[in-house]
Amino acid sequence: MMNKAALTKAPETEAIIRFQDCDPFGHLNNARYLDYFINAREDHLAHHYGLDIFQRQKRLNQTWVVAKTSIAYIRPAVVMERVNICTSLRQYSRTRLQMEGVMKGIGNKSVLKALVWIDFRYIDLGKNRAVDHPQDLMVLFKAIAAADGQEDFDTRVKSVCRSLTEHAGTLQDRSK
Repeated sequence: MMNKAALTKAPETEAIIRFQDCDPFGHLNNARYLDYFINAREDHLAHHYGLDIFQRQKRLNQTWVVAKTSIAYIRPAVVMERVNICTSLRQYSRTRLQMEGVMKGIGNKSVLKALVWIDFRYIDLGKNRAVDHPQDLMVLFKAIAAADGQEDFDTRVKSVCRSLTEHAGTLQDRSK
């Protein structure tokens, strides 16, 4: 894994909303939002933390499974639109973790498209049951956890919307 000094708590990446992922209205299909968030997180883990979850799974026969999702669809992401996806680790425990994903428009990062919390459980594939995260992961989690986990989901969605709106207003004031 990477040097702690190089760790960012909320890595970001860009994605293009693909035609095959959209409904007949040209909007990203609701179920496909999860794919975009999970794919971005996998990339962030590998690039920012040196954590290849697939190699780790092969070596240890342990991995994470989705236990619960909460998602708020705020504005539609549309076909061929460039979006910014930011992911972070909100909370963690011995056997669980919670990821947050925020999707925003590229041209106007104050436009929130969606916010998701995905709860994962760490399991041993051979035993088919939850197991404790190894110590190296617990050390990484401590270094990158971005939130105290005290907000509920709806409060967090409102908070992000408010923050982005205030940030957009500040940018508009500077341009005058």
